[in-house]
Formats: sequence, structure tokens, C-alpha cells
Amino acid sequence: MGALTLKAFSDELREWEFIEGEGIDPTDSFGVNLRLSIREDQIFLAEPNDPSTPWLTDKGRLFFDGMFEKSSNKSTDWEGFFTDISEVMYFIDHLNLHKKNISSFIFAFENLSLETLNMLYLLKQSCSMVELRKVESHQVSNDLESQYQLGLSTQKAKLHMSTLGILINTNPRYEGYILNLSLRQRFLKGDFKLLSIGSMLDLTFPTYNLGSNFGILKSLGSGTHLACQDIKNSEFPVVITNTELFKRSDAKVFTEILKYVNVLDTAWNGCNVLNHNIGSTGIQSLNKFLPLSSEDFTNFFGLYYINVPLSSAGNVKKLTELHLLNIFNSTNSFNNKVFIDQNVKAINKTFYEKVENKLFDNYFHLPSNMFLEDNETYINTQGLIKRTTKLLHFKKDAKTNWQITRKFYANTKSLVFFNNKKDNMLVNFNSINSFNFKNYVNFQFYAVQTLTSLSFYLTKQNSPLNSPVQLSIKSSKVKVLNTKVKNWLDDFFNGNGKDSFSYNSSVLVNCSKIMRASSTNFF
Repeated sequence: MGALTLKAFSDELREWEFIEGEGIDPTDSFGVNLRLSIREDQIFLAEPNDPSTPWLTDKGRLFFDGMFEKSSNKSTDWEGFFTDISEVMYFIDHLNLHKKNISSFIFAFENLSLETLNMLYLLKQSCSMVELRKVESHQVSNDLESQYQLGLSTQKAKLHMSTLGILINTNPRYEGYILNLSLRQRFLKGDFKLLSIGSMLDLTFPTYNLGSNFGILKSLGSGTHLACQDIKNSEFPVVITNTELFKRSDAKVFTEILKYVNVLDTAWNGCNVLNHNIGSTGIQSLNKFLPLSSEDFTNFFGLYYINVPLSSAGNVKKLTELHLLNIFNSTNSFNNKVFIDQNVKAINKTFYEKVENKLFDNYFHLPSNMFLEDNETYINTQGLIKRTTKLLHFKKDAKTNWQITRKFYANTKSLVFFNNKKDNMLVNFNSINSFNFKNYVNFQFYAVQTLTSLSFYLTKQNSPLNSPVQLSIKSSKVKVLNTKVKNWLDDFFNGNGKDSFSYNSSVLVNCSKIMRASSTNFF
């Protein structure tokens, strides 16, 4: 990955004209530290700022190309919007009191910071009609941290003890290049073999592909596969998969199968799950949120998207097509359904125009701040605390996601809902500024030594529980489907749109077209 820069940087600007700032890379789940060169609220250069990993992909160098655009001259009527939406919620609450089928207000989100996620959770507790949903349908168990994030076995000290690695439906070169570098360094030291179940990929070091059929795991558990001999003779094997695997209905049995072949035991838990974006681990840490389903679209009066581009959400597009074809009938008598788009840009307006007067009748765009325009906190796929600092102030009319959600929360506390009288008596954290709210977030997740105003910044990493739970209740039988896992394409520039910036970058889109035209048959 070469040192690519924008043409404006080499032809027009000079190094002494920039202000240096620190940030993180939002294009993957590791959040690598960056050193950013800023001039007049514009980013022109991104370089790695971590001495332990002095490496950065092209996506990390050029993601900011899709962040900036000319700010809209149309101002947002914030007070009018919150007044109107509060009246609608108050009317729907009275309507639900006399109805059997209660209408709900669906909040669908992706890529959220811990502050915004916790404020949404408080909003759900104060208003029973609010439903929180994930856009992606991942069936990941979050009882232990080791079930949804990378464990200690992928760190360099532990990885040096291992002699075998198993990749299941993952491409670490694309999804987490830091992990791919660690695997490459371990392979170059010798006495390390890497098995792969999935597409044949170029990971810059040799791998042994076992096939792309998920039924291979069944043969590993029964001991009929040739790779069982390598697993039996290995020491401290490491298993790496990703959250895309948990979209399958039979994905929850793969850890049980690996226990039968002694890959996972009580002394060594080498199972690791690689997340697809920087905010996925934090969502799993708070609660087990359900994904959007067809039942959510049968009886609702509002759909609220936060940081979700519908162009890359296959689950939402499928549900919308089913609704337009009248596959499932809506029993909701409320026709004026509201579509709210809380994003940096009005990227979902074209989707609303297709379903206007069919699925929705009103559209609102709430401009939120861009990445690096707010002090936010994330948990990366390793369990490390990653923080962004406010370096830019590009859009004057926009507000942070936390401010918009807090305004919703304040409006619900000023209303009296009849359907959740018990919830109205709950003691919730009423914060005035985001600095105090960070301490609430930290106290909810981790144990701290002191409850001071700086206690949140003393925590650097969570302490995961890696011991597998021994259940006395016999688990239900799950049928293993002999189908292929996800097919990967070698497209490192634009990919499948898991981050919120690559799909809108003109440089990365052009690189993606050239890559697909020269190396694959897919266009």
C-alpha cells in the first residue's frame, strides 16, 4: 500500500501550512491511530501514528475524500421538528391505549459511539413505544466478551505460542489488516500453519484452503477430514472468524464442533471474532439488540435511521421490497408514517422518493456532524478504548448525534405517556453535557477505582472473560446446511460498504472500478 496523497496536496499546498491533529481510522474495526494534516477545516493527509504498527492501507489514507461537500444553504428547523415529532408521539400513545396492536417508533442504527448508544438506551427505557434495532442481522451471542471480539490469543505474545491457525469465512487483509500483519509475522518466524475455510484469498503468505462449504466443519467434528490430523498435532490453535458468519442460521454450532476436536478447551480459548466496523463491539457490549425484521414493518408509525446508508444495507432493501409487494399486510391505521434520516448527508432521500406515498408520507433529514467533528468513544474489536477528538468544524447547522438523541430524551421526559406509567418513575441519568455523560458510560461498562470526573479516561482496555460457560442444560439440535460461506472479492478500496466513508470517496470508487475490471469478472 503506497503513500498515496491527493493531487491538491502536492501541487498547491505546503507542509508548513498545516495543523497536525490526532485521530483514528474509521474504515475498519481496529481504529488505528492517525496523524492528520488539517488546513481550513479540511484534511489533506493521513499518516499512521502508532509506533507499534507503522502501517496504513489506502482506505485509511483516503477515506476523508468522501467526507466533505458544500454545505447546504437550507437551514434545519430543529425546534419545529422536535415539536412536531413530540405531538405525533403523544397522539400515538393515546391511540395505542385503545388499540390491541400497538404502533412503535423504530430506531435503526449502525456505527454508533458509546455516548449516543447509551442515550438511545435511556430513551428506550423512558418511552415504551420506542424500539431499538440493528440494521445488520447478526446472531452473535454476547454473554462473554470472547464471543464477539478478538481475544488474547491474537496478541503477538500469545500468537507466538500457537502452531496452527484456522480462518473461517474471513479476509483479515481487508477486514483487519493489523491482524493480517500479525499472522504474517508469525508465519515468517516458522512452525505455523494456516488453514482457511472460504474463498481462496491472497493474504500475502501461504494458506491451505479446505474449501468453501460450511459442511466442512461437520466433517472436522466427526474426525473424517484430513485436517483433523494437523489439529490434533498442533499446540494452542487459534480460530478466527467474523460477524458475517453469524448471519447464517447454523453459525452458532461452530464453537460446539470445535470443542469436540479439542480446538477449544478450558485451558486455552483460541476463538476470535473479527468485527466489521469500529462501533460493532460497543453495540454488543451494551445489550443484545434485535435486527430489523418483517414484524417491525407491520405496525409502526416512524422509522428513524442513524448513520445508516441504505445502499449497503441488504436486509433493509429486502424488507422494503417485500412491503411494496404487499407480502405482509400492515394492521396500522395510522397512514402518515414518518421517515427520519439522521446522517451527515441526505443519502437516503432517493430511497424515500421510491417509496413515497406507499410506505412513508413525511421525510426529515437531521444533519449530524461528521467524523472528527465531535469527541466520541468507541470500543474496537480488541477491547481497547478508542477516542476521537474534535478537529474540524465544517457544517455550521449540524449537531452531534448525542445532542440530537438527548433532545429526544428530554422531550419524552416532559410528556406523560399512558402506556408506560411504571417507566415514568424510573431513575435515569439526566446529563447536561457530554463530559459528565462519559463517566456514566464508563460506570455502566467497567469497574473504576474512583468516581471522579476523570475516571473514564483512566480505563484503557476492558477485562474480558475468556472461560467458556459450561451449560448443564442440553442444547437444541441445529441442522448444519451444506452451503457455501460468503464469497469474497479482492476489492480493497470500496468493498461492501461497511464503513460510512469509502463508498462516497471518488478516489476509492475509481480505484475499485479499475481493480474489478482488471482482476475479476464482476462489474
